[in-house]
Amino acid sequence: MPSVQTVRGSVDTASLGPTLMHEHVFIIGTEHVQNYGHGAWWDEEERVADAVAKLKELAERGVSTIVDPTVWGLGRYIPRIQRIAEQVPELNIIVATGYYTYNDIPFQMHLRGPETPLGGPDPMIDLFCRDLMEGIADTGVRAAFLKCAVDTEGMTP
Repeated sequence: MPSVQTVRGSVDTASLGPTLMHEHVFIIGTEHVQNYGHGAWWDEEERVADAVAKLKELAERGVSTIVDPTVWGLGRYIPRIQRIAEQVPELNIIVATGYYTYNDIPFQMHLRGPETPLGGPDPMIDLFCRDLMEGIADTGVRAAFLKCAVDTEGMTP
């Protein structure tokens, strides 16, 4: 049987049920939260409880699976998503790997890889492959797909 990776592990695709294909559980500017959010507008426990309540309501309406394409650049943090998935066991959450950018690769990648001052292999290949094949960071959660969002700067015809 074909299967897909979810936050809680591999699931038979035949059992995914009604699926929403593009749902961000969170989009967060992590540096902003780390420096300015605590106590002001970001309360981790409150935000997690709110997400759990909304996802439970979604499941009660018959949705069985969501695909969450939140990647680097959008504040992906898999331990938070795992906490939520544990509290909403009736909902599958499928996560992605990749970068969200409109006009450039992340600054920390500018000096690494082919044709860069430090050279070597493209670090994104290793990162994305590891997320897909082994798991994201040390969570054991494997990404099910690669997201790449790019665009040309400014308005175009």
